Amino acid sequence: MFILAGVEKPANVGSIFRLAEGLNAQVLLSGRTPTPPNPEISMTSMSQEDRVAWQHFVHTYEAVKYAKEQGYTVIAIELCQSAVPYHEFKYPQKVCFVLGHENSGVHAEILSICDDAVFIPYYGKNYSLNVAVSAAIVAYRAINTSP
Repeated sequence: MFILAGVEKPANVGSIFRLAEGLNAQVLLSGRTPTPPNPEISMTSMSQEDRVAWQHFVHTYEAVKYAKEQGYTVIAIELCQSAVPYHEFKYPQKVCFVLGHENSGVHAEILSICDDAVFIPYYGKNYSLNVAVSAAIVAYRAINTSP
């Protein structure tokens, strides 16, 4: 499962829908994240948003609460003090990844209600990868290492 917490660019949303379809995962959209129907989401996802279960929540904390009620461990993909390198984390069977805004990331109040946080080490001059690329790297690591 993925929670998109204020991801603003429809192309990123579409890429995550396409990823979610490949993983048979749900997508929870929150805040100002664009929702289908949207031509840019559809184009980038190759219309996979029609095949993926998704919901929109006005507030991200509602999406996090929903995921936890469904038995998911909620993990932010974020550069923060408590984050563990994604390749060292022990992923549970049911995981929900929180992805934040392209520039400001996952807000502190949402990080505080996540169960854990992971980050992808970055060795370039920038400090992070594209949100959809990050989602794919971490999700495929989780699916291939969870019990």
